[in-house]
Amino acid sequence: GPHALCIAYRRADWHRIADSSQDVAEDRADQWYGTRAGMWVRIQHRQTGQTVLFINHHGPLPLNSGGRCGGEATAFNLFRLMGTHAQEGDVVVLVGDFNAGPGSETVRELRGRLQATFTGNAFGGVDHILSSCPAVAGTRNLGSGGSDHDALEAVLQL
Repeated sequence: GPHALCIAYRRADWHRIADSSQDVAEDRADQWYGTRAGMWVRIQHRQTGQTVLFINHHGPLPLNSGGRCGGEATAFNLFRLMGTHAQEGDVVVLVGDFNAGPGSETVRELRGRLQATFTGNAFGGVDHILSSCPAVAGTRNLGSGGSDHDALEAVLQL
């Protein structure tokens, strides 16, 4: 996908309703690599009918800055993406390398409306799983597997 983002899910268990991506931030000039997106898919569980809006986000640089327009604007643009594509009853799951730690303005704003499901350890905790689902069955750090970031797992009870 765009901006080196991807989303994978089990097609046997989930039906894809819609998907796309949109820019939500831009790196600041002093560490500029480009714009940053939120890639999303809206899927429906084939057995239960529960619908999920799943978003993968790679946040702007420099770390903890929120990029060119700041952390509040990055969070606002992610919320706008959610509001545009989620429908009533959807569970929202937002994951990724936010390039923003738990104390950053971006993550603080997002945690004001989403559950902090799990945060990794790499680069001071810039990898996050946030969700509108309060029922978390478990979380795990799966290790780096050769990346400079750890793979994170969260099991949500929908």
